[in-house]
Amino acid sequence: MTAAGTLARIAVVASTFGVGGAERVTADVVRRLDRARFDTRLFFLHDAGVIGRDLFRDGFSGCERIMKHRGDRLAALRLVSHLRSFRPHVVFCLDHHDAMTIGRLAGLAAGARALVVASHATGLVGKKRAFGALDRLLMEFTRRVVAVSAAHARYLAETEGIERGRITVIENGVDLSLWPLASPEEKRAARRALGIDNGRPVVLMVAALRPEKAHEALLAAAARLKEEGRRTRVLLAGDGERRAALEALAESLGVRADVEFLGIRRDVARLLHAADAVVLPSHGVVETLPLAVLEAMAAGTPVIASAVGSVPDLVHDGVTGFLIPPADAVSLANRIGYILDNDEQADAMRNRARAWVAGRYSIESTAARYQALFEEVMAA
Repeated sequence: MTAAGTLARIAVVASTFGVGGAERVTADVVRRLDRARFDTRLFFLHDAGVIGRDLFRDGFSGCERIMKHRGDRLAALRLVSHLRSFRPHVVFCLDHHDAMTIGRLAGLAAGARALVVASHATGLVGKKRAFGALDRLLMEFTRRVVAVSAAHARYLAETEGIERGRITVIENGVDLSLWPLASPEEKRAARRALGIDNGRPVVLMVAALRPEKAHEALLAAAARLKEEGRRTRVLLAGDGERRAALEALAESLGVRADVEFLGIRRDVARLLHAADAVVLPSHGVVETLPLAVLEAMAAGTPVIASAVGSVPDLVHDGVTGFLIPPADAVSLANRIGYILDNDEQADAMRNRARAWVAGRYSIESTAARYQALFEEVMAA
């Protein structure tokens, strides 16, 4: 416990806060921690990123670019120096690999009372584990690992080998005020703002352009729909290593003119209002509790997503959205077609999805549980 009148000091360590789901949830939690009880500071090994800079503008303190170059062996020492100046009670690391490792090593050296890791992922494509050997060794000194769902907690215990007693489940949440339902006129206005014909079906995918997200399934589904006489407008919000390859694939499938690579966007709510459906056809090794799905459901845009990880906890097939096998272009095309053909059913799905998210996945609940966790680990 902290002394009466003393703020609990929380050091958040991350690689960067770019426009990602884990980073957005963490930023929303940081903003909602009671500032009369917590002093939260941000330590970025690399650039603070778009979301990190927003937090700095909001008045949060911290530093960035602690790591001067790739493989910088002095980065841990610099972070130790920063942490010793701050004297945190808790070092809270996102599961960015360098931050998870360097953050905990520096936290130990700085004498932090508790180390906590927030895990938002599973193993990457082609790898069995998300935690390396040193990461697992540091679990002995880690008070808690946060999982974002019960299924994710099972994965951490059974595949990563983390002791169940160290795992705490705190589900992602969304700020419903940022994802309002749109009226028909607002939907038309969103399309006009994006230069999209109001009569053209629009399918949106919000995800980094990485292999595990299976963008190729959406491109193949678009080609299949085109063969059936449906020319959909495909919007891909996000950027990453596969952009050139996906552009070439779209060209080879004959749908390049129908696909728009939007890059990183900060107007996702408008994109959701413009879309007839949001898809996430990820491979089976990823997706814990994807924020892109929660946000689409909150905004009332029908969702089609792979039945992987904790997605079935969010998307109840045929009720709050549709589930498909991982990276299955045929099933994806069929479900997109169903949504486009069945306005009444899509409207009912939209309303049920919004109600489900509002009742269970609020950011206020997520922040309250993190606050309780920090208080618990400090008291232990």
